[in-house]
Amino acid sequence: MDIPTAYCPTCNKRWTEDKQFCSSCLSDELEKQPIAGQGTVYSYTKIHAAPKKYAQDAPYFVLLVDLDEGLRITTKYTGDTIAINDPVVVSEIQDRAYVVSKR
Repeated sequence: MDIPTAYCPTCNKRWTEDKQFCSSCLSDELEKQPIAGQGTVYSYTKIHAAPKKYAQDAPYFVLLVDLDEGLRITTKYTGDTIAINDPVVVSEIQDRAYVVSKR
Protein backbone atom coordinates (compact mmCIF):
# COMPACT_ATOMS: atom_id res chain seq x y z
CA MET A 1 0.00 0.00 0.00
CA ASP A 2 1.31 3.43 -0.89
CA ILE A 3 1.39 6.13 1.79
CA PRO A 4 0.69 9.68 0.59
CA THR A 5 3.39 12.17 1.60
CA ALA A 6 4.26 15.83 1.10
CA TYR A 7 7.70 16.21 -0.50
CA CYS A 8 9.84 19.33 -0.85
CA PRO A 9 12.07 19.10 -3.94
CA THR A 10 13.97 22.23 -2.82
CA CYS A 11 15.47 20.67 0.35
CA ASN A 12 14.52 16.99 -0.11
CA LYS A 13 12.37 16.78 3.06
CA ARG A 14 9.28 14.58 3.35
CA TRP A 15 6.26 14.47 5.72
CA THR A 16 3.30 12.16 6.15
CA GLU A 17 0.98 15.04 7.00
CA ASP A 18 -0.39 17.48 4.42
CA LYS A 19 1.45 20.82 4.41
CA GLN A 20 1.09 24.14 2.63
CA PHE A 21 4.80 25.01 2.85
CA CYS A 22 8.06 23.37 3.85
CA SER A 23 8.84 23.91 7.54
CA SER A 24 12.54 23.46 6.75
CA CYS A 25 13.17 25.87 3.85
CA LEU A 26 9.74 27.63 3.65
CA SER A 27 9.23 26.69 0.00
CA ASP A 28 5.61 26.50 -1.15
CA GLU A 29 6.49 24.20 -4.07
CA LEU A 30 5.56 20.94 -2.29
CA GLU A 31 4.63 17.84 -4.23
CA LYS A 32 2.41 14.93 -3.24
CA GLN A 33 4.36 11.69 -3.65
CA PRO A 34 3.44 8.19 -2.49
CA ILE A 35 5.97 5.98 -0.72
CA ALA A 36 5.91 2.18 -0.41
CA GLY A 37 5.45 1.99 3.38
CA GLN A 38 8.10 -0.67 4.04
CA GLY A 39 10.34 -0.39 7.06
CA THR A 40 11.58 -1.89 10.31
CA VAL A 41 10.36 -1.75 13.90
CA TYR A 42 12.27 0.85 15.92
CA SER A 43 10.32 0.42 19.17
CA TYR A 44 6.98 -0.91 20.41
CA THR A 45 4.62 -1.30 23.34
CA LYS A 46 1.79 -3.76 23.91
CA ILE A 47 -1.59 -2.26 24.82
CA HIS A 48 -3.71 -4.41 27.15
CA ALA A 49 -6.09 -1.76 28.56
CA ALA A 50 -7.18 0.09 25.43
CA PRO A 51 -9.38 3.18 25.10
CA LYS A 52 -13.06 2.37 24.68
CA LYS A 53 -12.91 2.89 20.90
CA TYR A 54 -10.21 0.18 20.54
CA ALA A 55 -11.12 -2.11 23.45
CA GLN A 56 -12.32 -4.86 21.08
CA ASP A 57 -8.81 -4.96 19.51
CA ALA A 58 -6.88 -5.40 22.77
CA PRO A 59 -4.30 -6.63 23.22
CA TYR A 60 -2.51 -4.96 20.30
CA PHE A 61 0.85 -3.30 19.68
CA VAL A 62 1.72 0.32 18.98
CA LEU A 63 4.95 0.49 16.97
CA LEU A 64 7.41 3.15 15.95
CA VAL A 65 8.49 2.18 12.44
CA ASP A 66 11.47 3.55 10.52
CA LEU A 67 10.39 3.60 6.88
CA ASP A 68 12.90 2.89 4.13
CA GLU A 69 12.35 6.44 2.82
CA GLY A 70 13.60 8.00 6.06
CA LEU A 71 10.37 8.78 7.94
CA ARG A 72 9.47 7.44 11.38
CA ILE A 73 5.75 6.75 11.87
CA THR A 74 3.53 5.44 14.64
CA THR A 75 1.51 2.37 13.67
CA LYS A 76 -0.83 -0.28 15.01
CA TYR A 77 -0.05 -4.01 14.80
CA THR A 78 -2.52 -6.74 15.79
CA GLY A 79 -0.35 -9.83 15.41
CA ASP A 80 0.78 -12.06 18.27
CA THR A 81 4.47 -11.18 18.46
CA ILE A 82 6.77 -8.43 17.26
CA ALA A 83 10.44 -7.56 17.85
CA ILE A 84 12.72 -4.60 17.27
CA ASN A 85 14.18 -4.67 13.72
CA ASP A 86 11.36 -6.88 12.39
CA PRO A 87 10.55 -5.92 8.79
CA VAL A 88 7.00 -4.58 8.39
CA VAL A 89 4.86 -2.94 5.72
CA VAL A 90 1.90 -0.60 6.01
CA SER A 91 -1.08 -2.71 4.99
CA GLU A 92 -3.87 -0.15 5.45
CA ILE A 93 -4.85 3.22 6.85
CA GLN A 94 -7.72 2.75 9.31
CA ASP A 95 -9.39 5.75 10.98
CA ARG A 96 -6.40 7.92 9.92
CA ALA A 97 -3.97 5.48 11.62
CA TYR A 98 -1.38 3.29 9.91
CA VAL A 99 -1.76 -0.47 10.36
CA VAL A 100 1.22 -2.71 9.59
CA SER A 101 1.82 -6.38 8.99
CA LYS A 102 5.07 -8.36 9.00
CA ARG A 103 6.87 -8.71 5.68
